[in-house]
Amino acid sequence: MAKKRLCISKKIVVVFLFLALSSFLYVYCFRRELLLWIIVSLKPEKPAVSFSQLQKSHFSNVGGIEKANWIRIFILWNDIEREKGKYDFSFLDLLVKHFQKDNRVLLITIMPYAKWDQDRCHDEKYIAEFPTPRGKAKIKVGKPCDMNAYISFLKVLVERYDGDGKDDVPGLRYPIKYWEIMNEPSMQGISGFGLKFFYGTPEEYLEILKVSYQTIKQADPDAVVLMGGMAGMHKEAVEFWDKIMDEAKNYFDVANIHSINTSEEREDLYLIKFKEFLKSHGVDKPIWITEAQYGELFKPPKDLTSVEKLMVRSTVFAFANGAEKIFHIGNWYEFWKSKSMQKVYKTLVDKLDYFDSVEIIRQECERTQEGIRVVIGQYKFTIGNHAVYVLWGKAPLPQELKGKLLKVTNIYGETKIVNYTEVKLSDSPIYVEVTEG
Repeated sequence: MAKKRLCISKKIVVVFLFLALSSFLYVYCFRRELLLWIIVSLKPEKPAVSFSQLQKSHFSNVGGIEKANWIRIFILWNDIEREKGKYDFSFLDLLVKHFQKDNRVLLITIMPYAKWDQDRCHDEKYIAEFPTPRGKAKIKVGKPCDMNAYISFLKVLVERYDGDGKDDVPGLRYPIKYWEIMNEPSMQGISGFGLKFFYGTPEEYLEILKVSYQTIKQADPDAVVLMGGMAGMHKEAVEFWDKIMDEAKNYFDVANIHSINTSEEREDLYLIKFKEFLKSHGVDKPIWITEAQYGELFKPPKDLTSVEKLMVRSTVFAFANGAEKIFHIGNWYEFWKSKSMQKVYKTLVDKLDYFDSVEIIRQECERTQEGIRVVIGQYKFTIGNHAVYVLWGKAPLPQELKGKLLKVTNIYGETKIVNYTEVKLSDSPIYVEVTEG
């Protein structure tokens, strides 16, 4: 009898576990809104910080670390307006609340595609797949067939989150002021990467950019509009933007470049070539790097230490030479599961985020086919009244550090106090702070 009861109990446990797992998979796969609602409801809210302070952050968040306040997310028109004229912001409202509870500033990348609209004028060759907060989207990616419908959607979207007190989502903690018009529009499925975020001519993208800029500024004059991230300085990307930049420059506030599979041959994250390209078109605007990726996306490198040093050198060089924000793709955290590289990123953010200015003390570079290799780098970052030096390369210490007692931190956050005579520079960057004298 006891064995029978035990057998029945085991069956009940198995059934319970099966139902629990099935319910979880159903919610995760088909009802992400419900899962997000549960997460947001249970999530504690961090003490509020002024929006003006949060905006000063220079880094994107990876792994939920402190500081590094920026988050970039794709918003697909179809996810909000599945039927013409019927808006459903429930998922996006939850997503915004989820990030804002952690004091994050959102950069919204607009993907102007709705299935009911695309089907009106585009055939199957326009179909693409890309990730969104709701999961992978499979949708046509041509210029909106009904631009007036797109304008109406964009007006409602911007107004809902602009924080002006008119038609805002209830409980908005911080306004959303930053809008990127599409992602890498030159990536049309014909490059070696096979990615497609838009299928159309440069002139069609220009029309989307112009209409989006005008609509956003009408809804929120204080909004900041970014051009769609330029997909590196490859031939296809340069040719795409060359055709329209002379006019496109009137319809964005921030220029935007991406650096994928960054190597030591491109320690500038394409910044120098991009600045030269902008200058050739008379563009003098702030520059953000909204995608910086190191190594392959899913597969960790054989020499992780070299990549860790590269991330610090390239980030510091880019900031020192004019990049205002850098959005690092945290493939090392999400896919490689590298604790050491996450430690490197956390140390980088802890030392340099919210810097007010950066001074180039010494910089020696070599030009490569892809960009810049930095042989010697000596930089002084000022955060409030505090200075942090970032140094690497075979060279003497800056004159202003001589005779000082120094706090030296390596890229992994390990710190020691030494006399300046004990500091030897190498290709691995160090953070140096004066402790006395």
